[in-house]
Amino acid sequence: MATMHFFLPLLPDEHYYSRIARMAVLTPTKSITDFYHAWLGMNRVLSPLKDYEAIRYDVAATTHANAKTTAQTTARENVLYRHTSAGFYRHFLNVEQQRALLDVASKDKRKAFFIPWLTKVRHAHCWQSCPQCIEGDISNYGTSYWHVAHQLPTATTCHKHSSQTLMTGCNHCGWQQTDLRETPLPDITCPECEHDMSENLPVANAANAAIQKIGLALHLSSVTSQRPPHKPQIHRLVEYAFGDTIRDRQQAYWKTKGQVEHAFWDWVWENRIDSYFIVNSDEELQNILCLEPIMNTPTKVTPLAHIIWLAFFHHIGQFDHARLSSAS
Repeated sequence: MATMHFFLPLLPDEHYYSRIARMAVLTPTKSITDFYHAWLGMNRVLSPLKDYEAIRYDVAATTHANAKTTAQTTARENVLYRHTSAGFYRHFLNVEQQRALLDVASKDKRKAFFIPWLTKVRHAHCWQSCPQCIEGDISNYGTSYWHVAHQLPTATTCHKHSSQTLMTGCNHCGWQQTDLRETPLPDITCPECEHDMSENLPVANAANAAIQKIGLALHLSSVTSQRPPHKPQIHRLVEYAFGDTIRDRQQAYWKTKGQVEHAFWDWVWENRIDSYFIVNSDEELQNILCLEPIMNTPTKVTPLAHIIWLAFFHHIGQFDHARLSSAS
């Protein structure tokens, strides 16, 4: 990695890639391609897809990867867990996988970080931004920037402005924010057609708010790989919530299961939960959100499916949000 004349500090909740994109704007260079090659070492698309995997070697390189002290490990955790989506996804990895995520030498363990159905999650492909945050960040820091909390797979509205639906692109010409090399700083105006992208955004609903609340709670959790819980239970929370439903209804398992699934799909279609995914058919969505694998083979199911089901059980009064703190 080439040495630059300055290294911008990360702003609050700023994505790691956002800092590099801001530096590209401020660094005088004849070739922006050369700048990104110097920092990233390859022609890497700066998308949110598997960001924690793509930058873990960069993080190690800038936080003394060979050092084994607690302070250096904490520094790497802070960047990965607070400035990439790893803060969310790490809860769905076991302790060994979380520690390997911080180990720059663990190239042979890349399969350990496989997240099922990740390419089907819509927010993994395009950057999201909040119009109100853009204005506030310019006022407070002199620049707009990309927030990690806006890029979580559970994010539909802003974590600071709950009534503000996030922008993913232009609803006038169809342009999307997919690569920070092309759009280094978030803006309200579409770079293609100059339309105001904050106009006519879809209205978020209570289901979106519940899903976002759970995802943000996981991302902001203070649990670290240095002091992991003795027995992580995040994968079992849907099973526990379903068990509570069985006990409350006091009827046959399969009858309760059928009723719950029927109510769940009514809730999914009513609240347009399909918008969280890129799917070609209702059948594909049903495979992603099927209850049985979530309970029986939870590590083979996308984390977003767990969160959506937990939001549904909260909707019907069968999930206590406080359970996250003991399970994450």
